[in-house]
Amino acid sequence: MKNKKLLYTALSASLLLAACGTDTSEEDNDKQPIENTDQGADTGTEASEGTESETDGAEGTDTTDENASSEDEATEDDTTSDSESEADSSESDDATTLADAVETESDEQSFKMQVLPTYELTSEEPGRDILYVKEHEDKYMVIGTMQASETDFDKAVENMTETLAATSEDASPVELTDVAQLPTSKELEKVKAYRVDSAEGPITAMIFQKGELIVRVMMYDNNDESYYEEYLKMAETIQPK
Repeated sequence: MKNKKLLYTALSASLLLAACGTDTSEEDNDKQPIENTDQGADTGTEASEGTESETDGAEGTDTTDENASSEDEATEDDTTSDSESEADSSESDDATTLADAVETESDEQSFKMQVLPTYELTSEEPGRDILYVKEHEDKYMVIGTMQASETDFDKAVENMTETLAATSEDASPVELTDVAQLPTSKELEKVKAYRVDSAEGPITAMIFQKGELIVRVMMYDNNDESYYEEYLKMAETIQPK
């Protein structure tokens, strides 16, 4: 009888242990984390998109630099074009002013110049030529030339201003500094110009060096300064013959 109770007890214990082992396994299985494959995919996509955004940002920076460089080059081109246009315009104006001029040599001095059809060049004496308006002979320009190696420029300027001062009793010579009243040729050096006003019109004295030649002129104009610009342009063309 004892043996049957012991056998029964052993069978019951075995069944109980088997049941416990099965539940524990299932609980362990229930507690294992489930892999989220979608989250990993999303993370990879976001990382990829982040990389692409950084690449786009870098490309955007390069594009901005290229645009800035292009704008700088365009500005330089515009500035250069403007400067060239101004120079071409100045040369064009000079060419138009002296379009019909004829090269004429002095009979008494060693120079030649371009003379417009409405003017005439004549030599009065050694060291003195007169360029006058044909229809108004009282409007003229006196021309004298000297060798730079034989002349002190500052002394020549002093003598010129003294001569100019003697032409007017009421006014003193005033130096001209306005670029519009001065010669523009780059060949001219050490340019000085002075003016006095008279009842008949302004009288302008100018001296400049052109290579080895020093040129001094006295321009007699009317009150409207009708001839000053042409005087100036023709004086600039004086050169050794």
